[in-house]
Amino acid sequence: MMWVEVLSRHHDVLARTRCDDGARIGRAYDNDVVIDDPYVAPHHLRIVADDAGTLFAEDLGSVNGLYAADADEAQKRIALDGQRVLRVGRTLIRVRAPGFEVAPERPAGRAPRVWPAIAGLAVCVIALAMLTLWLNETREMQPSRFVLPVLAVIFTVLVWTTGWAVLTRIFTGVSEFDRHLLIALGGLLAFYVFDELCDFGSFGFSSRALADYAYVGNWILFAALCFVHLRTMGPRRVPVKAGAVAALALAAIAAQTLSRSDESSMVGQQSYLSDLKPPMFRLKRAQSLDSFFSGTDRLKDGLDRARLEPPSALGWFDNDPDD
Repeated sequence: MMWVEVLSRHHDVLARTRCDDGARIGRAYDNDVVIDDPYVAPHHLRIVADDAGTLFAEDLGSVNGLYAADADEAQKRIALDGQRVLRVGRTLIRVRAPGFEVAPERPAGRAPRVWPAIAGLAVCVIALAMLTLWLNETREMQPSRFVLPVLAVIFTVLVWTTGWAVLTRIFTGVSEFDRHLLIALGGLLAFYVFDELCDFGSFGFSSRALADYAYVGNWILFAALCFVHLRTMGPRRVPVKAGAVAALALAAIAAQTLSRSDESSMVGQQSYLSDLKPPMFRLKRAQSLDSFFSGTDRLKDGLDRARLEPPSALGWFDNDPDD
């Protein structure tokens, strides 16, 4: 007796058939295992056992041949050990004897309580969004300036989560909507915190680099968020998933760096303090009055020279028709 398993490309079992005395596999209906694959012959292979009980797969003269899943050359006869996966046409199969040793059962434990964590993260994200809007408010307060951005954030999170849930449903059969929602909210909270840290840090330390290159951290956070989503979809091929999101993040960082470099070469260095903070957040060492006024004198001299000297080029206005 043996079990013939049809596997997905991730080696998950799609179907399992019991065969008592050998097995013939193909598309024809007189086979022991029928495979609905146009690249499989009507009688593609058979599974036989030798006198010692070792199972072998033998090609029956098919056009597309018999392959081990990890090999590129067709073989006429392949020994089976319960772990080796065969490729026939575009279908993966595995054969196991009744005595194949399976892994022990996993302890069930208690199901994780995801929704309380989701509710807590949602409250934190909404509160942080409202606080950020309030700190940046300089006009008369109107409810629409607070409600509409929060609704936009909620809508974006739901669309993002639904997309990942649909992909997970397609590839694994289970949507895992709650887990993807938890990941999305955690990632959004990380974006908010990182953005505020960069904003206050650039102000407190007068750090142009921290403000100018904050996008690098944002792309790294985005890549980490996508990786966690992919990891939730399935535990297989983790290095491939990590390499893919890392390559995309590096490409995005390189493209944005090149774009900013081109923009800077045309219009010069831009202001980097978009929002002023209370003076208590300044962490620079205080200057003496003499040092401050000497700096202003140097700045005044430079401005006077720039005001009196004619410009060397007009930049974007070289082709101004009003010249």
